[in-house]
Amino acid sequence: MSRLSTYASVGTLGASLLLASCVKQSSPCSEPAATPVPAPPVAAATATPSALAAAPQPAASTTLRAAAAPTGRKVGVALATWFFETPGYQEIAAAQFDSLTPENEMKWYEVEPQPGVFNFKGGDKLVAFAEQHGMRMRGHTLVWHNQLAPWVKTLKGDALRKAMLNHATKTVEHWKGRIQHWDVVNEAVDENGKLRANSPFTQLGPSYIDEAFRAAHAADPNALLFYNDYDIEDPDWPKTEGAYQLVKGLKERGVPIHGMGFQMHVDPRKWPSPEKMKKVLERFAALDLLIELTEIDVPVGEIPGDDKQKLEKQAEWMRGITRICLEVPKCSGLTLWGLSDKQSWLSTKEWEHHRGKGPHRALPFDENHQPKPMFHAFLEALSQGAPGAKP
Repeated sequence: MSRLSTYASVGTLGASLLLASCVKQSSPCSEPAATPVPAPPVAAATATPSALAAAPQPAASTTLRAAAAPTGRKVGVALATWFFETPGYQEIAAAQFDSLTPENEMKWYEVEPQPGVFNFKGGDKLVAFAEQHGMRMRGHTLVWHNQLAPWVKTLKGDALRKAMLNHATKTVEHWKGRIQHWDVVNEAVDENGKLRANSPFTQLGPSYIDEAFRAAHAADPNALLFYNDYDIEDPDWPKTEGAYQLVKGLKERGVPIHGMGFQMHVDPRKWPSPEKMKKVLERFAALDLLIELTEIDVPVGEIPGDDKQKLEKQAEWMRGITRICLEVPKCSGLTLWGLSDKQSWLSTKEWEHHRGKGPHRALPFDENHQPKPMFHAFLEALSQGAPGAKP
């Protein structure tokens, strides 16, 4: 793939240089967020227009986390420990992001591979990394029909319910006070907005969702708890309505749910306008829920045109996603599902077909960890700030 940094504007060249230096260094880059973005100086009441014009202005942000800080939003990335030895991987993540989600290390098959036998090693490593670099930690995920340990799929009735509650309780207790957000239940509804038939937990009835949230809350009352799903970004999709009714019911029953996670896995073959997405986010936010965009990626394989046109459209969609979060006051963060095209789930044979023909190149950094137009669009949109109050 050709180097894409030529698309960068002069104002964002510093970001490219920083990232290139991160790749070459063996020690972590200095963390820009440690130094707050300076506020414009307050002029005295007697200041003249010429004096105001001469006053020093704050430097443009060159990292995502610095650009996002004044908006009150977090910018996150999903990381996997098996990529930690890749040159530049840890350094860029620490420099650019202030929120971290484990891509796989906290899923059931990793955490509890055998009944009552827990393995927190991978998750511990990511939590320590987040704490070292001043990053918020999002736990993902407690109850999901995919990536389950095989033994869970053999359980029925009360045995399954007991295993689910024990898993949620022990997992949240292990990281009590160290994980700020939990995706408690993931992808519970199907494309028709009903509880999905291919989940073993559906046999327990809808109350299993209430029980999972209550168990997580009891294990760490200070953690913010989310329901998380995909293909719920368009108000006209039945799945969107199903997810809305699910969380609305949880709120009405007094279940401790604090937020809604919109995965934002863009599908170029069907994707709503920013105006439609904003309408959906505002509807969920009106339930007094925080909004997080939790698993953002923008594959280009099905986007028409040449390489330049694909990347420009990818950047346009990233800009639109960022702006709707900034325009919805309850939207508290945006997380990318992976660091670079090389580490994307859509670069694997197992998953790439989910978004049609490839190559998908779905993330803001290319395979050499260089910033793409998508990165610059993200940075510029954040730098423009939020029109409303902080979440």
